[in-house]
Amino acid sequence: MDLGFLEYAPFVCYAFRRQRNEFVLAQANAAAHQANPMLRSLIGKPMAHLYSDQPAVIADAHRCVGEGVVVEHELAVRRHDRIEATLLLRLRFVPAPPDHLVLFVQEMDHPDMARVALHESEARYHSLVASLPDAVLMRAADGRVLFCNDFALRLFGAASHTDLLGKRDVLAPDVVVRDEAGAPIDSKNMPSLRVITHGEAEHGLCSFDTKGDLRWMRVAAQPIRSGDGRITGSVTTFTDVTERIVAQRSLRESAARLELALAAARMGVWEYDPALDRGWWSPNLSEIFQLGRREPGLALFLAAVHPEERDLLRQHLEGLTRGSDGNTVEFEFRIIGDDGLARWARVKGRLTLTGEQQMLAGTVMDITEQRLLEEQLHRASRLESIGRLAGGVAHDFNNLLAAMLGSLELLEGQVPEEATEDLATIRHSALRARDLTRQLLAFARKQPVVSRTVDLSILVREVELLLRRLVGPRIRISIVTPDQALVSADPGLLEQVLVNLVVNARDAMPDGGRLEIRVEHRRNGEVADQRAGTAVLTVTDSGVGMDESTQSRIFEPFFTTKSLGTGLGLASSYGIIEQHHGDIRVESELGRGSRFIVTLPSLSSGEDTRRRSPPPAAPTRARGTVLIVDDEDAVRRTTARLVQSLGYQVLDAANAAQAVARSADHQGGIDLLLCDIAMPGEDGRELAAALLGARKELKVVFMSGYSSDMQEMRVEGALFLQKPFSRDELAQKLAELTGS
Repeated sequence: MDLGFLEYAPFVCYAFRRQRNEFVLAQANAAAHQANPMLRSLIGKPMAHLYSDQPAVIADAHRCVGEGVVVEHELAVRRHDRIEATLLLRLRFVPAPPDHLVLFVQEMDHPDMARVALHESEARYHSLVASLPDAVLMRAADGRVLFCNDFALRLFGAASHTDLLGKRDVLAPDVVVRDEAGAPIDSKNMPSLRVITHGEAEHGLCSFDTKGDLRWMRVAAQPIRSGDGRITGSVTTFTDVTERIVAQRSLRESAARLELALAAARMGVWEYDPALDRGWWSPNLSEIFQLGRREPGLALFLAAVHPEERDLLRQHLEGLTRGSDGNTVEFEFRIIGDDGLARWARVKGRLTLTGEQQMLAGTVMDITEQRLLEEQLHRASRLESIGRLAGGVAHDFNNLLAAMLGSLELLEGQVPEEATEDLATIRHSALRARDLTRQLLAFARKQPVVSRTVDLSILVREVELLLRRLVGPRIRISIVTPDQALVSADPGLLEQVLVNLVVNARDAMPDGGRLEIRVEHRRNGEVADQRAGTAVLTVTDSGVGMDESTQSRIFEPFFTTKSLGTGLGLASSYGIIEQHHGDIRVESELGRGSRFIVTLPSLSSGEDTRRRSPPPAAPTRARGTVLIVDDEDAVRRTTARLVQSLGYQVLDAANAAQAVARSADHQGGIDLLLCDIAMPGEDGRELAAALLGARKELKVVFMSGYSSDMQEMRVEGALFLQKPFSRDELAQKLAELTGS
């Protein structure tokens, strides 16, 4: 069918052809195509495609053709670009026999439709805004609230919309608002009011605190303008970002704690991309290892590694990159900083594979102090071993000296007069050997604090020869001592302190210099800022000196500035002086030497007389029986002869078993047990305990080449006699117990 003159009619016109029980669109005029741009795709399609939601239209078409009458129908429809029903159409179905019909479509004026459409639009807008997860607030030009959703009610602490609509102040009394910096925002200075005043949009963060419930909001305030540009109000949205802000702050706090922990551990993290030869390390590593602001590529990093370890480091990294996902590696090497110092680093790395891409990541820790401490402990362990060896040698040597000195005393008065001088020379040499063993015991730290009256001046003079040998010919020693400087102290430990101070001074003068050792006795008022009654030992050198940082740590255990030092000499000296209720301090300046000052409480002359009174003279004839036990034959025989020369009867045994047998076989009493502490099998303490079970009246004197053994005698009332001993010392110990 050809529409002919209707093609350009000003109204919509469709021609449908009846095909079986449907009406198929055959043609449409220009107005129809203009009204519906998609119409061309419907040509040849049933009418139901054009009016898919209007079954009444299909029914009217069947009626028109079936009855051969014109049918009219009014229809409210939506436009293709609108949601709301905004058009009222009049449809006229005209039959065109034998198998066509023509449909005329005319738009009708209907004012109520516009109002209905507006109402529908407003309803949908309010529904949309009400369903938003954000708070929405709309104000008029004067700041009055025109609209708010339920979220806004809860945010501002309102119970209903009437609490906000028409109001300028929107905050409930228990709601506190602050900006991002924490400054309070009152109800008259809300962003939704400010944008009305200055006309510029605002975006930012603020917090709403309602009775302790703190919520963070992302605020977006926008002015509303009319067509002529006037500001007619504002619309503001509040988006709850509390979880994100809390997570961000928690992340920052966690990162800060991690950074603090890494700094405390002198550790950092690193990443490296082998394909790009690009890496990253935490900035604190540059400071720790003094690497400056260099790019963290592998080549530049390897340039800072100690030459002896570069190949090994490269092998470790290459081995890691050839591994599988998750492979790890750990190794240690030295890094040379821009200051030229080498620092030890421990690196842990892990390989991560993402497809074909490789990424290395891990940690770096500065272990320089740990390595130094390990080396110092290793050296200290070696020194401890040497000390134990020295103590053992001194113990055995003391046994030999005991036999030698005892035999010499037995020879006195029995040799020809011409041999007396030779005998004195031998005795003097043996006494010098005894002094050397005491120094060995002091080095081995086998000397307990056994206080007696000591003259510091005499002590310094006695070790002068040893000190000169210690420092060598390139250092000039001067010793200044008064007539007397008496203290109550252990001379062996004081000698150890003096030797430590002199050795420290020697090491501070590698090219030689001057060393002064001065002893003073300071009485009341003689020297300002010094307490009365003080003995002072001063060791002054002309060496390199120390800065304040070194002086503050000089007495710390294991702290040393020497490449081969243990850091124990001055620390042990500090402890020894404290044991003696004294004080030790240092005065020093770089390039001008150091002075160590030791102060000890001094003794009065009365105390000196009492403490230095001579021991009681040995009795001319004593009575009693002494059981002598020593595994060294020479010592036992010599001691037995000395005891016999003092008038005692003697029983002797080489070990504990023999001693028990001799005691059991002896019919008479045994007044005193004189035995060595360290013996094979049962030691002297075990022997004494066994004999005291059978002989309650037995008195005990222990002998040992170790002076430290006296602290472990474990027998009440027992006395101690250190080897080697003289005849007078032996007589005094025996007399103290026997009373004879």
